[in-house]
Amino acid sequence: TAKNKTNVLVMDATTGKITLQTLYYPTDNIGLFGQHTNDLFEQFSPQADGWFSYSESPPTDSMFNETYPDTAFVWQTKSGAFLYDVPDLAKHSHAVFFTADGKKLIAMTNNNKVVIRHAITGDIQMELTGHTSMVNVVRFSPDGKKIVTASLDSTVRIWDAANGKLMAVLKGHAGAMTEVRFSPDGTKIVTGSADQTAAVWNVSNGNLVTALKGHLRVIDFAEFSADGKKIIVASGNRQQCWNADNAVVSNELPDHQFGKIIKDNGQIVSSDSNITINWGGNVVNIFSLKENVSFPDIGFGLEETIRFVQLSPDNRQVLILTKNNSIRLYDIQQRAFTGTFLFLDSTDFILQTPSGYYQSTPNAAKLLHYTTNDLQVISFEQLDVKYNRPDKVLETIGKADTNAVSMYRNAYFKRIKKLGIDTTAFKDGYSVPKADFVNRNSISAVQQSDKLLLHIKAIDSSYTLDRLNIWVNEVPVFGAKGKNFRKNNSKTLDLSEPVTLSQGENRIETSVTNVNGTESYRMPLIVNYTPAIKQKETTYFIGIGIDKFADASYNLQYSTKDIRNLVVKLKEKYGNNIIIDTLFNENVTVSKVKALKQRLQQSTVNDKVIISYSGHGLLSKTYDYYLSTYSIKFDNPSENGLPYDELENLFDSIPARKKLMLIDACHSGEVDKEEYRQVKINKAALDSNHVVSKGVIVTSTEDASKKLGLKNSFELMQNLFVNVGKSTGATIISAAAGTEFALEKGDLKNGVFTYCVMEAMNKYPTMKISELKKIVGARVEELTKGMQKPTSRNEAIAVDWNIW
Repeated sequence: TAKNKTNVLVMDATTGKITLQTLYYPTDNIGLFGQHTNDLFEQFSPQADGWFSYSESPPTDSMFNETYPDTAFVWQTKSGAFLYDVPDLAKHSHAVFFTADGKKLIAMTNNNKVVIRHAITGDIQMELTGHTSMVNVVRFSPDGKKIVTASLDSTVRIWDAANGKLMAVLKGHAGAMTEVRFSPDGTKIVTGSADQTAAVWNVSNGNLVTALKGHLRVIDFAEFSADGKKIIVASGNRQQCWNADNAVVSNELPDHQFGKIIKDNGQIVSSDSNITINWGGNVVNIFSLKENVSFPDIGFGLEETIRFVQLSPDNRQVLILTKNNSIRLYDIQQRAFTGTFLFLDSTDFILQTPSGYYQSTPNAAKLLHYTTNDLQVISFEQLDVKYNRPDKVLETIGKADTNAVSMYRNAYFKRIKKLGIDTTAFKDGYSVPKADFVNRNSISAVQQSDKLLLHIKAIDSSYTLDRLNIWVNEVPVFGAKGKNFRKNNSKTLDLSEPVTLSQGENRIETSVTNVNGTESYRMPLIVNYTPAIKQKETTYFIGIGIDKFADASYNLQYSTKDIRNLVVKLKEKYGNNIIIDTLFNENVTVSKVKALKQRLQQSTVNDKVIISYSGHGLLSKTYDYYLSTYSIKFDNPSENGLPYDELENLFDSIPARKKLMLIDACHSGEVDKEEYRQVKINKAALDSNHVVSKGVIVTSTEDASKKLGLKNSFELMQNLFVNVGKSTGATIISAAAGTEFALEKGDLKNGVFTYCVMEAMNKYPTMKISELKKIVGARVEELTKGMQKPTSRNEAIAVDWNIW
């Protein structure tokens, strides 16, 4: 991180959503620290909604991180505002922590004191003094009324938590103190020391109850079981379980084969006192105290040193974090792994079950690929629709029958329905056709000509083949429907097809589909074509703006201005390399829109096509989506309205491969027909705020009392899954979700979405598709205070090109 700030990732434990927050250090403290080290320790104080706690306590309203040599910094969690610093910390990694109620911050100092501060203000409320050497352990009694401190001076002290009064000094150890913990009922204390002994003490009078002797090394860990009847003691790689009442060893736990058990982070006793877990190196040991038997060791590769282990509250799942940024889930009852959680970068992750199902961020999914047994690469989207199953992931890790599982499953089925996939193809042993380039190995990665002949063979063992397609940079060469071979009535294909290469990288794929609708797996072929003379790249812009209608009661203000303003900005970006066609108001008819495709057929494979529409978006009585024309019947948009499919069809089968559509209209994000009620709610919110919307609701003939499905499932689907529809290869960015309204604002004198696009054009000299979607989306939400959220009807997966 930069010298005056830290970037932290915060995950919402209920939704899995990760956000990036920047915490700024005060200027006058910059000199106290440099880059964070591996010893960085961070914690949330327990208490405010929506934040994950690194400790075992509930979530919070403030957090800190500790940097060396001796200062911690505290920020307000939700705002990231700096609150105060904590100086003079003792030189160990747990020198500062929040109390369980989140109201206090405890700091062990380098001058042998314990300082107790108000968690938010930082005001010092109490100082515990008297130790003659550094304090290295502080614990609170279960009822929070007492504090116990352990020091390198060989003593343990008990304090009144209310006033800081010293209640007892425990003496008897001959070495520095390494551990101290209360029993669950708060009546006893167990201590551990460098003198190789542990001991049990009476809290009320400070007297020694019994010594636990026989260890050969420094005591690293000592803790009571949840029922208070047993004490687990770890020394080096040796563990023993003692009966607390008579100081007799009840269980001799196996020695850890990889050396010393890590203090504080190397030993767990389950809440039911039946299981103990320890770890070190790259091995985790699980031991049943009840059955007095060891589980098989959980081992990892040499590169996966274990950093942290946690036990779930129900004592069923073990979470294991390794140094290669992966997290494994182990089920104690099944004695098997149930999932692997892997961070791919600072914001993207994947959680995978042993059966191959996974949940991931959309960007993480784009980074994945599959390989065959002979190491051939398969495009991720071929198997993503089968294995991207967050609902199955949650079930596997023990979250069955929860609302979250139902929500994710509903989103998945909506995705399958949208893609038109026959899920019976997912059954084991189902016949999947095969297709590939026979001349793959003879094709040079660097091409000198823009013409490439592809020799394709395809076969299906059970069904006749229906159609074939070839994709170059995700654009279908034979259009969205492909090339039909059903009349051949054959289970095989053997043909040669020429393709024209784009200058630069070409990602070429092919697949066949059988008559049962099952598609073969695609295996990309990557070639680069660099012409001797750089080819001219022309941008074709089609702008459709309509704010005046035959029915003037539906007139808008800024739709034509949206398009005219975009034309000006695009001319500034492209100069003479742009061809512009526009339709405004009375010229916006279905026939004239369809005729625009003739112009686009003149493009080349290196050209760009940008289509922008600004006007009304309408949902029909059957919830189909139409864009307004001049003579549209607003009470029946199917009459003279422009079906969305006709607009997208302008992209289909044209030579240009870089295609972008911008729709500044209501409901443009595609509507889930079960979400009609949400449309009405959103419309009412706009009316109450006196905001002009670019959409019309057509009264439904269906029973309004009919129970609706999960109303956010379509939006969830778009957040969970990359759109892998078999489409024209265009990226389509919509101004609003299917149940939302696109807005016009008088202070902007444009549609909000179009205004934000032009704002980005002014601000950024160059921009990729993915950047436009992200930046414009965030800005629209900001300007509309969350009432409008742009989304995507379709997007490229592997190809991300510069718009300007």
